[in-house]
Amino acid sequence: MTPHAPTGPLQTVILLVDDQPIIAAAVQKMIAGQKDWVLHFCSEPAKAVERALQVRPTVILQDLVMPDADGLDLVAAYRRQASLHDTPLVVLSSKEEAETKAKAFALGANDYLVKLPDPVEVVARLRHHSDGYKATLERNAAYAALAASERHLREEARRAAEYVQSLLPAPLTTGPATSEWRFVPSESLGGDAFGHHWLDDTHLAIYLLDVCGHGVGPALLGVSAMNVLHSNALPGRDMMDTAAVIEGLNELFPMERHNEMFFTVWYGILDVAKGRLRWTGGGHPPALLVHPDGSLQRLESQGLMVGAATGIPYESNQVEIRPGSRLLLYSDGIFELRKPDGQMATMDEFILNAGPAAVGPDPLEAMLAHARAVQGGDHFADDVSLLQVLYQP
Repeated sequence: MTPHAPTGPLQTVILLVDDQPIIAAAVQKMIAGQKDWVLHFCSEPAKAVERALQVRPTVILQDLVMPDADGLDLVAAYRRQASLHDTPLVVLSSKEEAETKAKAFALGANDYLVKLPDPVEVVARLRHHSDGYKATLERNAAYAALAASERHLREEARRAAEYVQSLLPAPLTTGPATSEWRFVPSESLGGDAFGHHWLDDTHLAIYLLDVCGHGVGPALLGVSAMNVLHSNALPGRDMMDTAAVIEGLNELFPMERHNEMFFTVWYGILDVAKGRLRWTGGGHPPALLVHPDGSLQRLESQGLMVGAATGIPYESNQVEIRPGSRLLLYSDGIFELRKPDGQMATMDEFILNAGPAAVGPDPLEAMLAHARAVQGGDHFADDVSLLQVLYQP
């Protein structure tokens, strides 16, 4: 009998292994009315495994009693092949023998027929086993495609994270204000971005923002907003006026023009000559001013997140800052942590630990270590950004 090539992924492909051509003719007649069913016939048991690997059947129909071949050994041989391990196998026998059935099932057979039953039963059993196997193949293919897509997205997120990190400022190591930072992107990448730059000899702009959502889109929006701040690119806005800056960002990045994304932000100006800090926040967690004695002062962010609604006013705030004080900005990824018991950590818990950590030998690493201990693992669900500025005139 001439083999027929499958015509599509949903085709039912039957491999019949039997030494009698009359059985092949009978099976062909039984399935003649089935659309997209293809029968391949192998009359030489020694070539059955090779033929199965070639035609990739969705069900194998095999005789157990053939000259020069033990049908049970052939059942085991199929199952030793990785690509045939799960292929449905229906064995044919001329006798109804419980012991033979048990051996066949133990070696991996899926069904047992005394040949040849009524055509209706043959078709029903072949369809049942073949359709189940095709569904498994389709599911596995979908899982494989999903896994490949996830790997691609992770790689894109990794590259985007590298790009974001390349744009972050070099730490300030000398002068009246020094800085250090840590950026730990999540696997799916959030929208954290931050920076600082001198507006003139005595005024240092400091900012951190966090775009809603995860992925390359939020990351690019975060980079865009960061670049606007870094380049002082808000026409008609005085970059010394913190409220005017946030209002300018709010007008520039309405969420309806940016795929419904908004962001929180904290923006401050440190006057190193006068020891004064002005700031404005839009929906962001409060910055922390750590005084030299380790006590904490929350610099609250009282305005609405940027992009949520246009035309709203923001307020500037001001505080005196003493030499030796540290300003800490952070994103919510450092405290929105799921504990091993399923409970969520809180911002207050993070702040309670931040004071002692901030006056230690390596403040930012201590905060990261504490967060990892809280969640019981190293990988964060959201980006973690920490930016610390030490005022030392």
